[in-house]
Amino acid sequence: MTANPKGTPRLRLRTAVTVAALVLAVSALAAWRLHAPGADRDDPARLVALRRATPPEMVLVPAGEFLAGSNDADADDESRPKHREYLPAFYIDVHEVTNREFHKFDPSHPIPPGEDDLPANFITYAEAAAYAKWAGKRLPTDAEWEKAARGTDGRRYPWGDTWDPKRVAQRRRRPGDPSTPHVLAAGKHCSIGPSRLQAVGSVPSGASPYGCLDMAGNAWEWVQGFYNGNPNQRVLRGGAIGYGERDCRTYVRSVEGDADT
Repeated sequence: MTANPKGTPRLRLRTAVTVAALVLAVSALAAWRLHAPGADRDDPARLVALRRATPPEMVLVPAGEFLAGSNDADADDESRPKHREYLPAFYIDVHEVTNREFHKFDPSHPIPPGEDDLPANFITYAEAAAYAKWAGKRLPTDAEWEKAARGTDGRRYPWGDTWDPKRVAQRRRRPGDPSTPHVLAAGKHCSIGPSRLQAVGSVPSGASPYGCLDMAGNAWEWVQGFYNGNPNQRVLRGGAIGYGERDCRTYVRSVEGDADT
């Protein structure tokens, strides 16, 4: 897979489950959220039943319309204009999938000391898809991710319309000599020094209207499908450690080349 023109994306997983069939998809070197599809019915009794059935560590995003896209002057053409979209109900994980969780699926997944609760990182799309199938969940669609991140009112960031850097995870300081290489297991990528990511959910003030954490910053997240139908391109959402304000906007997409499908 080619490198993201803005830098190397981090893998982060978020799970979401809906009430019907379970499907999963993930891409390389990004962060994930998993989920499964929900029901179209949104009557009060159905909503109560869905809330009661919410799986552990997940939240329900009810069926209904939400404001997608943006009218911001610097928004990409594909995001303009702001418009309404309807989605059936679905569940989505509150937190990203962690190294600890991914290790249960793949014992060869390396976890540097003290990084058990960091978002799973340096995972290929194929590995992520396999994990998703194992977990019985799937990645959210592009639209589902956006609704879970911004709610129904079209806010620019998960917490509102005003940028606040304190609501996104800050880079962790690297202890010791940052030039000391940390080599991952055979076949994995290498990184220099410990990860700069934060433990999942470390900034609760940045929660989305549905209570989803780290949907702005910390690690990039993959969503289902291909970018504009191109089988060599996947979509990333949510920004990452070290990226700027614009990448943390709820409607912004980043595109990653992906030969490992």
